[in-house]
Amino acid sequence: MKGLKNSFSSRRFKMGGYQTLVMAIVIVLVMILNLVVKKLDITIDLSSDQKYTLTEDSKKVAENVKDSIKMYYMCSEGSENVMIEKVVNQYDGLGNIEVIQKDPVIYPAFAKQYTEEEISANDVIVVNETKDRNELVKSSAMVVQGMEYTSYSATYTLDAEGQLTAALQKLTSEAGVKLYYTSGHNEAPLNDSFTDLMTKSNIDFQEFATASASAVPEDCDVLMVNAPQYDFSENEYKCISEYLKNGGKALFFLNALTAEKMTNYEKLLSDYGVDIAEGYVCDVEGAMNREYPHLLTPAVQEHDITADVADKDVVVPVSKGMTVQSDVRSTLTVTPLLQTTDSAFSKTDLTSDNLSVKEENDIDGPFSVGLAIKDAYTENTKGAGNATEIVAFGAGDMAAADFIATNQFGNRTMLLNTISYLSGEETTTLAIPKRSLDEETVAIEQGDRIFFTVLLVVLIPLALLAAGFVIWFRRRKN
Repeated sequence: MKGLKNSFSSRRFKMGGYQTLVMAIVIVLVMILNLVVKKLDITIDLSSDQKYTLTEDSKKVAENVKDSIKMYYMCSEGSENVMIEKVVNQYDGLGNIEVIQKDPVIYPAFAKQYTEEEISANDVIVVNETKDRNELVKSSAMVVQGMEYTSYSATYTLDAEGQLTAALQKLTSEAGVKLYYTSGHNEAPLNDSFTDLMTKSNIDFQEFATASASAVPEDCDVLMVNAPQYDFSENEYKCISEYLKNGGKALFFLNALTAEKMTNYEKLLSDYGVDIAEGYVCDVEGAMNREYPHLLTPAVQEHDITADVADKDVVVPVSKGMTVQSDVRSTLTVTPLLQTTDSAFSKTDLTSDNLSVKEENDIDGPFSVGLAIKDAYTENTKGAGNATEIVAFGAGDMAAADFIATNQFGNRTMLLNTISYLSGEETTTLAIPKRSLDEETVAIEQGDRIFFTVLLVVLIPLALLAAGFVIWFRRRKN
């Protein structure tokens, strides 16, 4: 009995009791901290591309909203899509926006006052109470399922922020931009990424068959010609030329790979001081990869269009080269936007494989592969805002999905800034691409794999064993 009493008063027991008390205090503190964090809804977005954090563009749009906005998150308690919920809740309190969760089971008739469409779990109804407008954002548009055909596996992308901000901008804007794109000359089709960013930016786009038209539609804010393979007829040239002379705004993409003569199309630019070189530009010094000198990353020049893209490469693949005529009229201003290096040349033989070396018939650079044109003549005769304005890019593929689907390159910003500049309407949803929800993998070189395998499996265990042996040996001697 005495021995048992002594064991409770021993130094070992006291030390053990102290350690147990410290552990109990730490556990209680962690539990309290977790409760506080959960109650205050404190979260940190640790994803590499900040999937669940609103971009500055969305915050700017939301905070500038003066109308009263309600976002009704249609979902039953416990059925929330965590990815959508995290994004939706971040709009709450920005500007005049309030996020309200509505259970469609408890309130089955609630959505009928805004839409006749069937409501699914995690849909969001965005309502502008001031202007009595509303927009339904489907959950299927916020989390998009696709297919990776090389592995036949499903892929998922998160587009909640893009869709919600687009709806917000649409409901609060007085008017959108109307863009017409020409057809009938085998123009490059508008890819999903391009149409997606226009939709999100409140740009209404419509096909315009020039062959059967006598004039460009009166409500056209921007006329786009997307890298035609075949030339315009004389009547089509006159139709577009008349539109430009009356203060029209146009976005022209050139096609460097067509073997057809593009006399009338190129004349539309020649009329405004721009000559187009034969062939396509190669620039070893100004390319994304020296092995592919036709995949250009030209120098971005100072202009309103390029104001916020200078820190990212703008990729211009297989581009026509453009130069400014030396004797342009005094009312005309032609400003380079994207410029090659002085060592660039235009490859005139489209079948040549020798892209890194200038050959006999190739044309010396440098060239512009992006230009902004303004003719003030109409502004002087018809008042401010009526100047003819054209932006021309040497390659239609700079709007390819590979370059505008994400913000990795400056192409997204460049394209939408161009439309904003031409139309005079500010768009601010540009920097909201879809975010991939696929698992991220890290590729490790063979040499690195061997090094880390030896380090973790052999060297560190041996070092621990050696340290343990030394400690045991010293204690044994003492």
